[in-house]
Amino acid sequence: MKTLACALVLLSSAAFSAPPDAWVVVRDDRSASMHGEPRDLEAARSHLRELGPGYLWFRHDGKEYVVRDGALLEEIDEAARPQEELGQAQGELGRRQGELGRQQGELGREQGQLGQKQARVAMRRAQREMSGEKADSADREAERDVEETQRQLGKAQQVLGREQEKIGREQEKMGRQQQKLSQAMQRKIQELIEASLKNGTAKAIN
Repeated sequence: MKTLACALVLLSSAAFSAPPDAWVVVRDDRSASMHGEPRDLEAARSHLRELGPGYLWFRHDGKEYVVRDGALLEEIDEAARPQEELGQAQGELGRRQGELGRQQGELGREQGQLGQKQARVAMRRAQREMSGEKADSADREAERDVEETQRQLGKAQQVLGREQEKIGREQEKMGRQQQKLSQAMQRKIQELIEASLKNGTAKAIN
C-alpha cells in the first residue's frame, strides 16, 4: 500500500468484534501504511535503520513483531490495490469538484458584474422618470441585455448545481466502497499476521 509522506491509511476497527492488532507496513522513511496510533508508527519506524525498508511491524498480546517476507508484502500490495485504484478515482472526482468550484467562482463574478449593470440601468430609468422623460431605445436595449444575461447565468447555475449533486452522489458511493475495502484490508492483514505467527516468519523484537 503506497502513500506519500505522512499520508497514512488509518483503517477503522469499528466493524470488528474485538480490537485488532496494531500494524504498520514500513516502505521507507517517508512511506507507510498502518492501522493503529501514531505511537505505533513511531515504534515501527524505529527499526528501519537496522531492518532496512520493506517490512511488516505489528503488536500482538503486548509484544512487537516484524515480518520481512517478500511474499507476504506482495499479498499486502495485492490486497491494497483496489484501495489505491479507488483513491485515484477519488482524486479525479476531487479534480472535477475543484473545476466546478472555479466555474462557480467565475459565475459569481459575472453575477456581481450583472448586479452593477442592473443598478446602473435602474438608476438611469429613475432619473428619466423623475425628469419626465421616456426610456429611449438604448435604455430598453440595456434592460433586455440584462434580462437575457440573467437568464443565461441562471441556466448555467442550474447546470453547475446538477453536476455538483452528481458528484455528491459519487462521493457517497465511493465513501461506502472505501469503507468496505478498508474492512476487507484489515481482515486480510489480520489473516496474514495470524499466519506469520503460526509459521514462524514473525520475529519477536522485544
